Amino acid sequence: MVVSVTRATTPETDKSAETDKRIARGETRRAAILAAATREFGRKGYESARVADIARAAGVTDAGLLHHFATKTDLFMAVVERREEAYQSIRVPAPSVRALFDDFIAAVATAAEEPDLLRFRVMLTGASRIAGHPVEGRAQRTLETALDTLVPFVADRIAAGEIRADQDPQQLVLELLALNEGIRDQWSTLPDRIDYAATFRTAADALYDRARTHRPGGDAPPAEPTGPVESQL
Repeated sequence: MVVSVTRATTPETDKSAETDKRIARGETRRAAILAAATREFGRKGYESARVADIARAAGVTDAGLLHHFATKTDLFMAVVERREEAYQSIRVPAPSVRALFDDFIAAVATAAEEPDLLRFRVMLTGASRIAGHPVEGRAQRTLETALDTLVPFVADRIAAGEIRADQDPQQLVLELLALNEGIRDQWSTLPDRIDYAATFRTAADALYDRARTHRPGGDAPPAEPTGPVESQL
């Protein structure tokens, strides 16, 4: 014999279920708005993108968009935050410079899977150099943080014997960052012709091979961990 048990509902449980559905619908709309905004801002920039176009692309009314994001600036900064959350920060120091390069290669491969966010990143770099822009100065702060964190790490790995003694640590860091930014910009110009992830991987591997110490005894000892550095992707 099968006994069927029906759970009783109450006004409170009905209200809770309806609240959960409403929250889920709101989160779905918010995600759609952010996705549409990422595309619009990435292709047109902050000034030229229109809230009405973003709302239409997201399938919501202007009022519906403004319910989630009160201003265009709020929406833009939410996309910036979404972009930062999409990729894991590079942690420094890694066990070695080779491991650091591998982390960059993996992060670039992840970034390449989301072209809209990648285009937004290209736009963001230029926008941060415009006076009065919501992200004015961001590129400078990000680069300073990367140099302040990565250069001492590479210097330590030079002392440990992993990297050639005649290698300038800041030069190596700048070349790695320049490879990423340059190839990413080239991809944004010819996305159908350039494989961002594969091109960066080949270039980064060549850069590391040129800089490393060729040791018959194997790799240098690993570095001690400290903490994260803001993503340069």
